[in-house]
Amino acid sequence: MELTRRGMLGGAGAALAVGAVGFAGAASVSDGDAVADGADPGGDAVGTGTDGTGSDDENGESGSVPVDPEAPFEARLLHEGDGERRLFDAGDLDRVQGVVANGGEHLVYVSLGDAGIDAVQSGLADAGATDDPEGFVVSMTLDGTEVRRVALDEATVSELTDEEWGGVLTLPFGEPSVAESVYGSLADA
Repeated sequence: MELTRRGMLGGAGAALAVGAVGFAGAASVSDGDAVADGADPGGDAVGTGTDGTGSDDENGESGSVPVDPEAPFEARLLHEGDGERRLFDAGDLDRVQGVVANGGEHLVYVSLGDAGIDAVQSGLADAGATDDPEGFVVSMTLDGTEVRRVALDEATVSELTDEEWGGVLTLPFGEPSVAESVYGSLADA
């Protein structure tokens, strides 16, 4: 299974949803043929097949791997004056793909399971981010250390709460070592 930017909501350079917020969401998870069909994910992917199709293994799933549900990765929703709440963690993720170099960013793709999608959507709604995203921030941590902080906007929250959203997120990082650490931690080897 290849997690690509095909069907991505918004634009590149976002981290938890869309636009320029640093969190890019995708509407679908495509199969390993997406790259072979010309839907290039936009960079050099670690974990794609040697022929560039992402399908070197017998299941055609070398583009992404299962997530270690015990990985110390967490995304928390913060709001000015209201504290914080868990948005999702590694246990809510199904698959991870990365690291993809794209311009100056290093992308890690993750796919939330159904429970993870529900957790993100209900967490945003319960916190009031769907009504007024101003002042909401997503903080992503690895082993308790913040690796990315993203301010949410109306377009991002709208896309993340759309019933058609398939649960794929693009997590961009400025430093390749940070992206590799996140991927390495999440990948269930």
